[in-house]
Amino acid sequence: MVRDIRGRIQLTCRFDDGQRSSAVTELPWSGASQADLLALAARIKPMVAAGKTVKESVALLSSTPTGADGATDWPEVAEAFRKHKLNSGQVSERTWRRNYSRHVNRAVALLTTKPKPTSGPGLLKAMVETHFPEGKGSGLTDRRTCIQYLAQMLRFAVDDCGADQRWLPPADLKLLIGMRAKKKALTTPIKDDQITRLLEGTTDPRWRTAIGLVACFGLRPVELHLLSVNGQLLHCDYRKRTGQCPEGTPPRDIVGLDPIGQEGLSANLLAVLAEQGDEALPTGCRGPRAGDAFYLHCNRSEVFAQLKEETASTPRTDGSGDKLVPYSLRHGYALRAHEVYGITPRRAAALMGHSLETHSSTYGAWTDREMVESTLADVQAQVERRRLEALVR
Repeated sequence: MVRDIRGRIQLTCRFDDGQRSSAVTELPWSGASQADLLALAARIKPMVAAGKTVKESVALLSSTPTGADGATDWPEVAEAFRKHKLNSGQVSERTWRRNYSRHVNRAVALLTTKPKPTSGPGLLKAMVETHFPEGKGSGLTDRRTCIQYLAQMLRFAVDDCGADQRWLPPADLKLLIGMRAKKKALTTPIKDDQITRLLEGTTDPRWRTAIGLVACFGLRPVELHLLSVNGQLLHCDYRKRTGQCPEGTPPRDIVGLDPIGQEGLSANLLAVLAEQGDEALPTGCRGPRAGDAFYLHCNRSEVFAQLKEETASTPRTDGSGDKLVPYSLRHGYALRAHEVYGITPRRAAALMGHSLETHSSTYGAWTDREMVESTLADVQAQVERRRLEALVR
């Protein structure tokens, strides 16, 4: 239903229950506006059906970034999406640059170069065909995040920028992401004796502190710049944001678990950190790129290179991998928690700042060879005890 309001068209939608929703458009009250009015009504209809009022829909369409030809201005949409992600706190500027920017820029390039995709599913399909041809990256992180991030942008374009409904992504993204061809690489924990060798081979006391903190407290290397001492505990203010936890994991207090042969190391590290603050750490570990600095140092370390070579050449029968990486120091904390200190998976997950599900999927396959042999010895001893008891009766 339409009527004249001061020379402009007011559009009204009447619902089945008798309620109405209206908005005054920018269209002049003139016969020449008929085609534009029909087009506007067609665009508003699905938005109202999705729960928006006519006024909200008209306002949204009025603010939609469009080019000179009236088509959606995708560079403007991409910039609006970036600001939305940053301003809402969903991602940091660094995360945007490292994770989102490349995929969004590639999508905008496809949307502004002929032949252009004409729908959301069409864009995602074009991204796969262009950047992941012949099954490249099927099921792997880069392809999965590409599709997921662009699906987010497309929903934002429709819901917040007034783009046409045809730009909505498919409800099911599995076919676009593809199936992983190989099993996930096995996680490799560093052993306690290897930690001792790494510490002894590190001459810079600040790097020894950084390595010790990651090993004794099971830190993500990036967390090194957000640490403080809370009595006998290490407090970490880092919040890891994921799709399942966009607000980020909560800050946590961590119990130090000394490696075998390094008794008292956790307490010493806390004392150093309490006295010196971030001055106890290398310069590169005092800011948000702490993880990068830690990886670079380890990968340049001759001792770490020797440990990597030894680990790769040693057959593993315990459900863990044979590729030692800097993150293996964190994995070693999980192994030590279960097999040396007897900490339950639920408590270990809380100390490490992730969910029980994540902890179990990452570390559940581990059965250290020593544990298997120890279990076998216990079983054999119990069988022998029962045999002797039967003879006595």
